[in-house]
Amino acid sequence: MGTKMAVAFANIFMASVETEIISLSKTKPLEWKRYIDDIFSLWNADKKEIEDFIVLANRHHLTIKFTAEISNKEVNFLDTTVYKGERFRDQGILDVRTHFKPTETFQYTHFSSCHPVGVKKGLIKGEALRLLRTKSSEKSFYENISNFKTRLRARGYSHNLIEKIISKVKYTERKSALQQTYKVRKKILPFVTRYHPALPNLKNILISK
Repeated sequence: MGTKMAVAFANIFMASVETEIISLSKTKPLEWKRYIDDIFSLWNADKKEIEDFIVLANRHHLTIKFTAEISNKEVNFLDTTVYKGERFRDQGILDVRTHFKPTETFQYTHFSSCHPVGVKKGLIKGEALRLLRTKSSEKSFYENISNFKTRLRARGYSHNLIEKIISKVKYTERKSALQQTYKVRKKILPFVTRYHPALPNLKNILISK
């Protein structure tokens, strides 16, 4: 993307472009959410009206072009699939599940690779939390966790390590996992060195001194 500010500038520019497009359109979305160049929108309109909106959007700027996946059942957005499940029929609430691309091979970092143990533990917890946040169905969440455990074992991770970390990720805590948290960053002087599994634990040595 070039400079560090490139993404911020692109976001500001696109915010202006999409605001202008929506204001010019007779048919407007009920909801419009964008993350960088991916947009999720909800419409109370037929397919032809939405297609006309896309045509209007593509005429607005010479180099900014839009493509769309239109469905009245489900749609993919980032790493989720938003769909009409049982709750939509009963309560009018949309559900989400984790979206995996067709090319996904689940080649997680192998346990025998030369990475610090903390990286491997972080991989397990991070992916488990992602599955928790992108699953609104408890049954679907535990099905995916079971598949995740199987894939980890195929990559050399032990049963005890997997269970120890994943057992801390519970569906009952999904609401809190969805809340944004802010950490107070401490000012530190970074000490960077080459990692090698044969080296002693330098962190403990430095702290003890």
